[in-house]
Amino acid sequence: MNPDAASNRAPSSRPWAPSPSASPASETASPWGPAITNETTVGNSQPADEECDSGQSSLLTSRLPDGQTRSYHLDIVQHPLRTAAFGQAGLSRLPLAPPIVVQLVIRDRAGRSINPDMELPFLIAHLSLFTGDGSTQLDMGSAPGSHAPPRRLLYGNLVSSPQKLRDLQGRQGLFFLFPDASIRWSGQFQIGITLMRISSMDSTGALTIADSGVVLAQARTRPFEVFTTENYVAPAQTRLTQCFLRQGARINSYVTGP
Repeated sequence: MNPDAASNRAPSSRPWAPSPSASPASETASPWGPAITNETTVGNSQPADEECDSGQSSLLTSRLPDGQTRSYHLDIVQHPLRTAAFGQAGLSRLPLAPPIVVQLVIRDRAGRSINPDMELPFLIAHLSLFTGDGSTQLDMGSAPGSHAPPRRLLYGNLVSSPQKLRDLQGRQGLFFLFPDASIRWSGQFQIGITLMRISSMDSTGALTIADSGVVLAQARTRPFEVFTTENYVAPAQTRLTQCFLRQGARINSYVTGP
């Protein structure tokens, strides 16, 4: 199939709908820690091109044990456009395309961008699924018209650690990559990204793995479509994906056709 064609095809006539048990995102606690307060703002950076487009970003200020105050910003620099629902075929699932790429910016009290190497191993970002309007978080669900028990809707490697990579302008930054996230049913969705610190300080002042994480920031992708397999055409590989691949990043993408 031609990868440039049918990018605007309509999704299946029977899209996935949330089960009645789904709860609003504003009342859902993160599985990694406490619930996140809604302090999301719209990023104002100018995109370099279409595939490196800033979406929603967020800022939560966190006070560290050493008395410093750092702010943590998540900026989605590559949004997913579409994917194919994998239904019951978990072994042949396709990931979101293009892969989600989120840049992490950490600033000190004076607003200077910093790179705290000692803290980076304890920072993770994880994904969660929301309805297309962003009003409801989706963890489990069943196919339309099905009486089968609910199953996980978002599947794959949903946790990422920060990587040091250079962007399209050659500037080094910290990025979270999500090349292996798939969705079970067709419909319109958003993906939420939550940044967490999973460290604590022991009696000697050393950082160790904590029993639970602390939420530092969150962001949300733009709405995207999940098509049935027969209606899906994968988008072309983006320049940003190619840029990261050349640097050795594991960010595989899939295209339709030759």
